[in-house]
Amino acid sequence: MEEKFKRVIAEWLTSEFPYIMQREVSLPLDRDYIITVTGGRRSGKTFLLYQTAQEIVKRGLASRDEILYVDFEDYRLKGVSVDDLDKLLVSFMELTGKQPKYLFLDEIQNVKDYGSWFRRKLNARVYLSGSSSLLTPLNIAEELRGRSVSYEVYPLSFKEFLRFKGVSYNPLLSYTPERGMILSSLREYLYYGSYPAVVLEREDKVRLLRSYFDSVVVRDLSLVPPAVAETFASYLIANYSNVVTINRVYNYMRSLGIKIGKETTIELFSKGKESYFSFLVEEFEKSESKRKANPKKLYVIDTGYSTALGYEFSISRAMENAVFIELLRRGHKEVYYWKGNREVDFVVSRNFSPVALIQVTYADDGVEEREIEGIMEARRELKTENSLILTWDYEGEIKGIRALPLWKWLLS
Repeated sequence: MEEKFKRVIAEWLTSEFPYIMQREVSLPLDRDYIITVTGGRRSGKTFLLYQTAQEIVKRGLASRDEILYVDFEDYRLKGVSVDDLDKLLVSFMELTGKQPKYLFLDEIQNVKDYGSWFRRKLNARVYLSGSSSLLTPLNIAEELRGRSVSYEVYPLSFKEFLRFKGVSYNPLLSYTPERGMILSSLREYLYYGSYPAVVLEREDKVRLLRSYFDSVVVRDLSLVPPAVAETFASYLIANYSNVVTINRVYNYMRSLGIKIGKETTIELFSKGKESYFSFLVEEFEKSESKRKANPKKLYVIDTGYSTALGYEFSISRAMENAVFIELLRRGHKEVYYWKGNREVDFVVSRNFSPVALIQVTYADDGVEEREIEGIMEARRELKTENSLILTWDYEGEIKGIRALPLWKWLLS
């Protein structure tokens, strides 16, 4: 194993940093605790590690030969065990004559029981990343026993998307050609999604997105045969931003002749969440038993999957999905929907106390009365005045409720 480590390390030390488009998220450079980076496949975790290593060199905190980066999905490192990690450090020191000041270990979940190695004192700052359901924040906390802080990476925000596309903007846009370019960019953002490589792809975005979908099916939902996983994942993509129930999905799959148990269906939903593929949002309800029993709203990590699978594009559903992912990106952990006589898309809460109501509608010259009625009803019921209607391109105030174009909110 030492020789394999040496070859991998030598390639790292002699290679140039790849070209990196800066992300908004950044990792701390001077913390003694372990930094972990989680997120779905292809969201940009590896490039965030590269970005961090490059910044360390740029600031003079360490030279390149004091930084060790290893990707444990490298075919040469298949079968590496936790007992081999000491050999990794020995190999690095043999090649450089130095102890590493910084360790970047990508796809660390491929090293079984990795946590036991990190629970001892290391003379280096450590960054770990991975994209499997085996590297969830909960699993990390269990493995590392409180010695880590986790950062989540999602596909590009709209700000990052515009930077990747080379589109400049002025937050105070009026009705100008520049505003039209922003709206055109937003439509592309929703149609093809925001995976970094897909955004940069010029010729065949759909083929690349389809390969990502196949990877999710084969690797993240592998507790069932690929054909069953594909049926399940396709159903989720077809129904994102809609209300679903476990029974409805279970019965749908059974109607196709798929032999699957309800417990397996529940586990598939759990795997979808753990791998950052899909998310279920509960209704805002004081009773926990009612929250668990009531239908859930379904969202997916990237609306481009719908395009890749050939489903009809719904801009209103894509807008709603984009708002949910942006709320996650901004660190909101308590996000619900609300149902009365009307429905409100999002209730953002803190310690189960509502702090904001958000309604999303595809409107560019006004807002339908039913959208306003839903917000007004929820405000009375939940006793919160902080409310917002996100539109396609309409801005104004209706009955004390602010209406704001989605692109402005995403760029705020």
